[in-house]
Amino acid sequence: MRPITHEELDEADKLWFGKLESQELVGFDHFRDKVKERIANGVSHSGERLPWPKTYDLVRLRHSEVSIWAGVNGHGKSLILGQVMLWLPPEQKILIASLEMPGEATIARMCQQTVTTGIPSDRYIDDFMTATSNFYLYDVTGTVQRDKILSLCYYAGKVLGVNHIVLDSLVKFGIRLDDFSGQKDFVNALCAIAKETGCHIHLVHHMKKGDREGEDPDKWGIKGAGEITDLADNVFIQHRCKDKERDIENGKEVNELDPDAKLFCVKQRHGEWEGKFALYFDKSSHQFMAGPSSRLRWRI
Repeated sequence: MRPITHEELDEADKLWFGKLESQELVGFDHFRDKVKERIANGVSHSGERLPWPKTYDLVRLRHSEVSIWAGVNGHGKSLILGQVMLWLPPEQKILIASLEMPGEATIARMCQQTVTTGIPSDRYIDDFMTATSNFYLYDVTGTVQRDKILSLCYYAGKVLGVNHIVLDSLVKFGIRLDDFSGQKDFVNALCAIAKETGCHIHLVHHMKKGDREGEDPDKWGIKGAGEITDLADNVFIQHRCKDKERDIENGKEVNELDPDAKLFCVKQRHGEWEGKFALYFDKSSHQFMAGPSSRLRWRI
């Protein structure tokens, strides 16, 4: 992984300025090849897969889209999204802007996720750094104003050729929780950048706590403007099964087939499927798995 430099950020501002309202007028023939591909292959099975085989035919991460990754604080939305990025094909370029964690914490956690057992050795960490040369890191923590983030996204997609951008999280972009218009404009701008650059933008966002934390969530519990989910192409909700956790803490017997977490797909604009997946959590590797002992093997 390498950080984005100050010079690149200055260039990003220049590129993004004035781009949001621009529109390109083209003839139908401009889309000839894309139309043929769409008719031949459809859209439901295009794009990148999630890490778990049971999701392959149901959910895809397509280019030029925006996905919302929501969840109650502490339910693992950033953790699972980091895992998703690691299991993308190695030719994909990825930018992570995790403003809630220092860069070394983000990278250390992702490195740990690629290890099936134990703590990674120095040699393994060195190999991990080599294997993630396609990753960029926006090395800033704290609040960054929305225009700076939009410039960064545009530059990453347009100049660096980044395929996936992770923005963690919406509350760090200088937009108040009650500024619904500002939230709508920001997500709308992300959609415009995704369409113009072809990259997929993943925006992490928080949810309200329900009356009972063990209840399954839905998209109506996502904080802020309704346009956040209206404008996004896909909406995922990460949910920890707190009832099972409490039973384990209290020494009660639990069924190991009961999931540790659930990943909900509550919107998929260009796919035919919405629903939920049961996931299982391995504490030693911080991996979310398809089954109770189905650890993923990474490419190192």
